[in-house]
Amino acid sequence: MTAEAGRGAGPVDRYLDEMFDLLAGAGAAGRRMLIEAEEHLIEATAEGRARGLDAETAERQAVGRFGAAAAVARGVPAGGGTARTSLRRLATAAWALTGAALAWYGLSGALTWLLSWPWTRLLIATDWFGVHPMCEPPWLPVPLDCVRAYQPEISVLPGADNDFPYLFTAGVGAMLVVGLLILRRTTAIGAPSWTPSRRAAGWLFAAPFGLTGADLLVEAIDGMTKDVQYYVLACMVAGLLAVVIGAVASWRALSSGGVKRPDRLLRRGGRVRPRTP
Repeated sequence: MTAEAGRGAGPVDRYLDEMFDLLAGAGAAGRRMLIEAEEHLIEATAEGRARGLDAETAERQAVGRFGAAAAVARGVPAGGGTARTSLRRLATAAWALTGAALAWYGLSGALTWLLSWPWTRLLIATDWFGVHPMCEPPWLPVPLDCVRAYQPEISVLPGADNDFPYLFTAGVGAMLVVGLLILRRTTAIGAPSWTPSRRAAGWLFAAPFGLTGADLLVEAIDGMTKDVQYYVLACMVAGLLAVVIGAVASWRALSSGGVKRPDRLLRRGGRVRPRTP
């Protein structure tokens, strides 16, 4: 930091203090990031002063060009950390997994309910995949709105009755996920000390969703072979959604090998000074 700004009082020092807190648990990579950030900000401030800016303005511009501390800290690979750091990461992972699971289950119910109307029409038209329409004479001697009569028999969710509050569940899950995303961008939760690595988080989602999805799809296929149609749609919708989530999580885990080096983040605002080992 420049001498004119006064140590501990300027935007650069406040920025470095914030980054220090965010990088707790990042280990050697965090220390190198902090050193490089300080060197870069000192140099950028000096360049601003050379252009005739006062110390406060020069520091504010240097910090602004460097980027938000939380965004920079997210690009630093997480270190091993302490037991407290591990618990923080576990809590964040549990939060994310709970929100995603609730959103998946509730959304599955909503989609199944929407699809249950055409599904019911198909089952009625084929006598539940039989040989004749079940709502036409002589099979049905009295007039009846067959779709409304038979639609409630279609299970909306696997393992739950149709009175389950799936819309409320989906809303709670979405709120948890969105809240976590906002906090990751605005607070220390986005730092390595609170967030599992991309690879670990990917496999954490891939395993339960992938296995659950595969099991539900097998159950749906088994129901079709047994002509037990009331739960097939629910298992199919929930299973496909789970498989998609598991596949995306697996892809993120497998593609997480090339983590950005911290010094690459410094090239946005000017020349990078040689790094201190």
